[in-house]
Amino acid sequence: MNPRDRLKLLGLGLAGLGAAPAQGAEPGLGPVKSAQLSSEPWKIVMQISDSLEQAYEGLINIQNVLQIDPKLKFTVVGYSRAIRFLLNGTKTPSGALFSGLIGDLANQGVVFKACQNTLTFMKIPASDVVLEATMVPAGVYEVVRLQAQGWYYIKP
Repeated sequence: MNPRDRLKLLGLGLAGLGAAPAQGAEPGLGPVKSAQLSSEPWKIVMQISDSLEQAYEGLINIQNVLQIDPKLKFTVVGYSRAIRFLLNGTKTPSGALFSGLIGDLANQGVVFKACQNTLTFMKIPASDVVLEATMVPAGVYEVVRLQAQGWYYIKP
């Protein structure tokens, strides 16, 4: 399967999670289980740069996809207006702390990266960033760098 077909399949899977229950399944019981997408782990970089709502949606998407195929490798790069999801004390739209969701995902192997340029521009000290996130000089550069290394790109 070529990389474009893999990406289309992954996109369809992300778009379809929770959209409709499988035939015979009861609604509201979580994502439908399916066969693993690949024998080789895919590497996916997710750009979070727009809003806290986008960050929450993206992290929930990752959580759901990892239930289907726990071998997938995700790196989440936060920058611009959405950088706040990577800060201690920031709450999700549902009122929970982002740090709890980030910690759960990090325990499943998800990597989080925070843009130093954004933090400097917004005058946010690095000490405010959650422990699970590492700093990168520029978020945009990190996304492009990973894509150049064969990582698939997603922006929720």
